[in-house]
Amino acid sequence: MTITTVLFDMDSTLNSIDEIEFSHKYFKMLHERFFSEFELQYFYDSLTEITKKVMFSKSPRELAVKTFMKEMSKSYKKPQKKLYEDFKDFYATDYNQLEEFVRPAEGSQEAVQTCFDKGYTVVIATTPVFTEAAIMKRLMWSGMGEFTFKLVTHAENMHFSKPREEYYTEILKKIKKKPFECIMVGNELVGDVVSPYRLGLKTFYVPLRPDNEDLFISPELKRFSKIKPTYKGKLPDFTKLAKNDFQC
Repeated sequence: MTITTVLFDMDSTLNSIDEIEFSHKYFKMLHERFFSEFELQYFYDSLTEITKKVMFSKSPRELAVKTFMKEMSKSYKKPQKKLYEDFKDFYATDYNQLEEFVRPAEGSQEAVQTCFDKGYTVVIATTPVFTEAAIMKRLMWSGMGEFTFKLVTHAENMHFSKPREEYYTEILKKIKKKPFECIMVGNELVGDVVSPYRLGLKTFYVPLRPDNEDLFISPELKRFSKIKPTYKGKLPDFTKLAKNDFQC
C-alpha cells in the first residue's frame, strides 16, 4: 500500500529536549506565578495527575483543553475561565524562558523537508495536553517554524490524546486519510508505536536509547513486547527511507 501521509511526534523526536529541566522550570514558574498559595509538591503531584486524566479521557465531545481546565478548577478552586486566561498569559510571557531547553534534533529539518519535497501530507502528532500557543512555540523552537503542516494537534483541537487509539482515529478523520496510507514517526513505544500499529498505521520508531532501553519503558509495558515497529532507526535513516518511497 502506498504511503501518502507522515505523522511526526515532536518532543524527543523532532527536537532534543531536556524534559527533566524543562518540566522542573515549567512547574516552578507556573506555581510561582499563579498557584503559590498551594504547597509546591501538592501542585506538582496534582497537575501531573490532571495531565494523566486528560491523556486518558474518553469523552468524544469535550476538547482536551476543556477537560484540563475542568480538572484544574476542581483541584485549585478557581473558575475555568480565569484559569484559561492565566494559562494564556503564561504562554505569551514566562513560557518563553523555556526555549533554552529545546533545540532541533539532528536530521529533523531534513526529514521534514524531504516529506514535503516528496509530496507527502505532513502532520505534527504531538501529545495534545498543551494549548495551541504553547505547542506552536515549542514547534518553532524545534526548528519547524518555516513549515506549514496539514495539522498540528493541541489541546484546543483534539478530544483524545496519546496513548489512546482514538487519538489517531481523530487525526485520520480530520485529514481524511486511511490507516494504511500513514506512517507514524516517534520515540514513545506505546503512544507512537503500539496505538497506531493497532489501527493499521505503519510506524518508524526513533528510540532515545539503543535496543529496548527506551526512557518510557517500564516492566508493566512488557506485554507489548510482541508488537514491533515497521521500521526503527534515527531520523537520517527515516529520511533515506522517505526518499526511497518507503521501499527498503
